[in-house]
Amino acid sequence: MVRVIKLLRVASFKFHFAISGGRAQHHVSRTCQRRHLKRGTHNIEKEIEFEGNNKIIAHDSEGFEAGKQAEVDVVWKFIDSRSRAKDINQKLHLVWFVLPLFLIMGKLSRIAAVPVVAIVTKFDTFLQDMQQKLEEKAEEEDEEVDDDELEKIAGVEADKRFEQHYKKPLESMQHPPRAVVTLSEETQRQARNGYDLRTFFASAQSADSKIKLITSAVNGLNWNYHKNYSEKMFRGGPFIKTWDTFWTDSTSGPQAPIKLIRLLEKHLDDSRRLIGHRQSSDFSEVNAHPNLMAFCRWEQRVADTVLIMEKVYVFNINDEKTLEAMIKWYDQGSNTATYIRKEVMQLYRQRRSEKYKVPKEWSEKVAQPLIDLVCKRPVEVPG
Repeated sequence: MVRVIKLLRVASFKFHFAISGGRAQHHVSRTCQRRHLKRGTHNIEKEIEFEGNNKIIAHDSEGFEAGKQAEVDVVWKFIDSRSRAKDINQKLHLVWFVLPLFLIMGKLSRIAAVPVVAIVTKFDTFLQDMQQKLEEKAEEEDEEVDDDELEKIAGVEADKRFEQHYKKPLESMQHPPRAVVTLSEETQRQARNGYDLRTFFASAQSADSKIKLITSAVNGLNWNYHKNYSEKMFRGGPFIKTWDTFWTDSTSGPQAPIKLIRLLEKHLDDSRRLIGHRQSSDFSEVNAHPNLMAFCRWEQRVADTVLIMEKVYVFNINDEKTLEAMIKWYDQGSNTATYIRKEVMQLYRQRRSEKYKVPKEWSEKVAQPLIDLVCKRPVEVPG
């Protein structure tokens, strides 16, 4: 079955997200115990909106292995045409395959024009089979094995075989999936708060962010790079409005962007993470070259703001308490903020050794190092 979700429909832009799986009832119903014999009937062109979140649109099709070839061909045609569409509002940006472990191989090789994420289900069945084989082997060799110990050994062996026989072959394909995630039946029944799922959803939803990352970073640096580092940062225009969040929506009222900017100023503008901060270990090194320090610090501050806005956008944060908690998490405990500081310091040292001159006039070339930084940021979910 293929589920296509156009995620994060904001303004005139739609992000298309395809979920392709082998079971039509996986997300519709969990009550059917014989769903591998059944197939849902869906029109893949039909849009399904989710209550309470009009930014997510789904398309659902028939099951793959249970369907007729003609129906499967319709699915592939849909994926192929949408992934190559020139109109960004029709373009497919990501395919999410949800297939049992024994069916995952061979299903992904046809897709080349769009990123793929493989969600491998039935891993617990694979684990049970592994445990049964170990039990049978122990019986044949007349060995006594503790059940708990056997379960641990089976888990290690299942992980090892999955890596060797499934994940590595997937990753060695000409067009490998961007992520491979395993799910058990129990995991699917439980609340979805495990590491794999959180990381997956962050990866999936950030696929649309690249254009916004670039636009936001370029505008942020353009408005601020020429200032003295002690001047107030400008956070307006496309710098933050690019993200189309609650905080810049006209219907949220005039106080919303003011609250956002005040919280960003409160937690970021004098953060000890900033290179050359008076309480940082690199204070003497960086302050010896004030013009270069100011320029690099603006890059760091712009990057921080851009990547916080990405989180606000991806996780649809629209209340002040959650917003402040997320900004504090970013500043005090995120790997992303640590990454940005480290990379900016490397840029500073490289430029100093090259006797780099801070540009007096703006050009897109000025922003390229910053664009590279934010686009290569680690995928991270607030804890």
